[in-house]
Amino acid sequence: MIREWKRLRDWADTDAEFQRWLTVMDERSAESDLLSDVRVAEAQRWLVERSDDIPSGIVSFVELSQKDIKLKIEALKAQDELRRSNAELEEKAALLARQNRAIEIQNFQIEQARKTLEERAEQLAVSSRYKSEFLANTSHELRTPLSSMLVLAKLLTENAEGNLTSQQVEFARTIHGAGSALLQLINNILDVSKVEAGRMDIHPSQLSVPKLVSYVESAFAPLAQDKGLAFIVELDPGVPQNLRTDEQRLQQVLGNLLSNAVKFTPKGEVRLRVAPAPMSIEYSDAALREAGDLIAFQITDSGIGIPPDKLEVIFEAFRQVDGTTSRKHGGTGLGLSICRDIARLLGGEIHVDSELGKGSTFTLYLPPVYSGPLAASDGGVVRRPVTTNPVKAPVADLPVWGQKWQGEDPLVGVKILIIDDDIRNVFALTSVLERYGSTIVYAENGSEGIEQLERNEDVALVLMDIMMPEMDGWATTSTIRRMPQFADLPIVALTAKVMRGDREKSIASGASDYVAKPFDVDRLLERLRGWLSRGRGTAADSSAEGA
Repeated sequence: MIREWKRLRDWADTDAEFQRWLTVMDERSAESDLLSDVRVAEAQRWLVERSDDIPSGIVSFVELSQKDIKLKIEALKAQDELRRSNAELEEKAALLARQNRAIEIQNFQIEQARKTLEERAEQLAVSSRYKSEFLANTSHELRTPLSSMLVLAKLLTENAEGNLTSQQVEFARTIHGAGSALLQLINNILDVSKVEAGRMDIHPSQLSVPKLVSYVESAFAPLAQDKGLAFIVELDPGVPQNLRTDEQRLQQVLGNLLSNAVKFTPKGEVRLRVAPAPMSIEYSDAALREAGDLIAFQITDSGIGIPPDKLEVIFEAFRQVDGTTSRKHGGTGLGLSICRDIARLLGGEIHVDSELGKGSTFTLYLPPVYSGPLAASDGGVVRRPVTTNPVKAPVADLPVWGQKWQGEDPLVGVKILIIDDDIRNVFALTSVLERYGSTIVYAENGSEGIEQLERNEDVALVLMDIMMPEMDGWATTSTIRRMPQFADLPIVALTAKVMRGDREKSIASGASDYVAKPFDVDRLLERLRGWLSRGRGTAADSSAEGA
């Protein structure tokens, strides 16, 4: 009985609690006061225990509260996700800001480095310009007295008056030989500087191969004979009669290679063979591999040979096979380096084959028609594009160097004006020209030269120095060309200044020809005879072409 009473009392209490809950639910439903998650959990209990007693409106209210709570939970999750995203974005923004700052610092450093490089490049350019000017001026200062010395020594070796003893003539030959060696050294140093600076110009023109070979033979046969060597020259009939290349540079390469061959051959022979290059030759440059027909200038000697490990060294500037103080053969180690560089400028290559104790073979491969320089490879020292100036030289039809003049000498009886501020040059040139019957007048500068011309309108030719005080040779030449009576007068520029552009500037100023000091007397005389034999009318045409 007591248990029943207790159950009844518990039910009454539960029902009272349920009724209170229903009352609260009715009030909150009426006010649309949605339930919290705790109240929803409580409502779930009554929905399970008293579902039949709960009005549908309260059931809907509870379900609506559940949905609201779910939405709030999802909103909270979204907010939390948004906060995390914002935090990540803030972190990334901070990282980006740090990176931007680092980039700004790096850009500033790069800009500073760029400015520093520009300043250093400008300093190097200025230094290079000063170096070039120094070399040009030094070359001029060395060449000017050397020119006089060589001319006068040559006159003494000829002993035209017969008043020198054989020993004195030999002294003069020694002086001339030493001067020529010094000139070669000056030229080599200047050429190395030109190549390094990319300032060695190429002047292609048509040249006769037989005449070139004849000139080389006449120049080197005496040197070989002096050493008791046989000098053999072979010209293959398959070689074209004419090539188009820079004759002066080709002669320079052949001259250096032949000089070395004679120098390093104590006995036996030196052989020059000019022939079409075999098709089997492997060239290092692709342009030559595709070029087809090439000409091979092969110089072979029976000399001391070159060790295999020194074959590459010999082409490096200032390097020698034997660089010790006790070496038997002298030299600066510039010749072969210059040869290889010039060969590339001419669009060719030099190959070497040698056996120690048996001799060497150096072969220059050139295209028959110059088309441009090759790129440097295999350690070559050629680094910036070479300017090519195919100047139409006004002396193209003059006699070839070494060719003897036939018939009446044009130098006899003509008046020649020498304009030069160095009395040593004037004395040397006068001594030579008077020997051939010319009358000489001279002036120490450009202004005096113009005055001399006005007083001596019968002057047949002018020898014009370039570097002079007050009025240099270029300005003087331009002034003379503006004078109608001298518009076609042959003017030969003589200068020891042999830097890039000097030739073009001389021709552009109105000079008929350009000869670098020190000059070979015989070559200069042939040039002068050529201009004098043409007469003024022809010279004017050539001068106009050259300008």
